[in-house]
Amino acid sequence: MKMNAMKKKMLAGVVAGALLLGGGLGTMSAQAESADNSRGARPHFDKQGQRPQHPPVQMNADEAAKHVAETFGVSQAEVKQAIEAKEDFRDIGQAAMYAKITGKSFKEVLALHTDKSDWREIGKSLGVTHAQVRETMLEMRAMHIGQKGLVAQDKALALLKNGYQSKDIMMAAVIAKESGKDIQAVLDMKKINNRWSDVADQLGVDKAKLRPEGGHHGMKAPGGPQGGPSPAMMGDGEEQE
Repeated sequence: MKMNAMKKKMLAGVVAGALLLGGGLGTMSAQAESADNSRGARPHFDKQGQRPQHPPVQMNADEAAKHVAETFGVSQAEVKQAIEAKEDFRDIGQAAMYAKITGKSFKEVLALHTDKSDWREIGKSLGVTHAQVRETMLEMRAMHIGQKGLVAQDKALALLKNGYQSKDIMMAAVIAKESGKDIQAVLDMKKINNRWSDVADQLGVDKAKLRPEGGHHGMKAPGGPQGGPSPAMMGDGEEQE
């Protein structure tokens, strides 16, 4: 499997695992589950209320472990050991998330997950809050955007915290680069009644430039706070390359 496909699979596991905390993040986890179901994937929970284990993904364990280690600041060796032991990706992602938030080791957190203790209970026992999970997920989004090379990670994080969806940030970044405009100025041009292709036309940018970033130019989602962005920022289909 190609590295970018592996990253998508791993990050999907991270999102699906971390967002199953309920409460204020319930909408986001429901959207993630809906997206999985639309692709024909099995539901996260069976009739007994248990999350079924997903079949192991064929990939390079070293690359996968390195990616998780770099993303969450955990031990690459410990993650690799979990992957080779065929631990579920959702559990690997959840353990890495909690390890990052609490400062505990990945191995220590993963060991807390047993047949008698689910991640919701583990999160509570570790004192993990919804706010901490949300902040970490936004940091992940910002890192993903920053890796594209169009927007600095700190700028992307600031925009995400301000309510912009990641797909809108990427579209605005492409147009800003091509037009020489400031990204905020481009974001301000996106309204609830226009498309990114319309914004590109206004600034004389070739609409084809938008397609390599996932073809989101045809979406009508509002671009910023004044246009009424979706509050569920983590459920906007970010994991598209």
